Amino acid sequence: MAWSVTIAGRTYTHANVEGHAYADEDNGLPAILQSVAEMAGAVSGVYATSSTGHVAETGVTVMTTHQTAADIHLPVGTMVRVASASDLTVFFIGTVTSFVGTDLTVEATIASSGGYAADWVIGHPFMVVRSLQLDPAPRLSADLDAQGRAILNTSNLQSFAVTLGAAYALCV
Repeated sequence: MAWSVTIAGRTYTHANVEGHAYADEDNGLPAILQSVAEMAGAVSGVYATSSTGHVAETGVTVMTTHQTAADIHLPVGTMVRVASASDLTVFFIGTVTSFVGTDLTVEATIASSGGYAADWVIGHPFMVVRSLQLDPAPRLSADLDAQGRAILNTSNLQSFAVTLGAAYALCV
């Protein structure tokens, strides 16, 4: 039975493992295992790390990563969140515009309100969950009643939102 599967942007078919083809380092089992390893970084949510010091801001940022482009599946156009490991409120989100050797270029369109860091974790925007910041809800001092639907004990709304956000982050 003919089949095909795409792993880390590369498509493999039954021909890649038929007969002695499985031993082919460029197209057989070794290549398939390399593609699986590349995807493991994406699945875990962390692509790379960098100690390039700079301020979190929008625009083009060039960083030197501790991993090489050959070892990390991070193609042009991939959306990433770059967050400081020590201060998770310092981050920026953008798309990869180039990754050659250890030089990663990101076009950031969202950034925290400044902050300098030199301990960056580059990952999927939704998988670097510890760096999620909930916008604080306005503090309400009275119960709400809108069209017969009441919200009682409104002073606890913000703590409910934080609890739900934390529970969601653990499930992702």
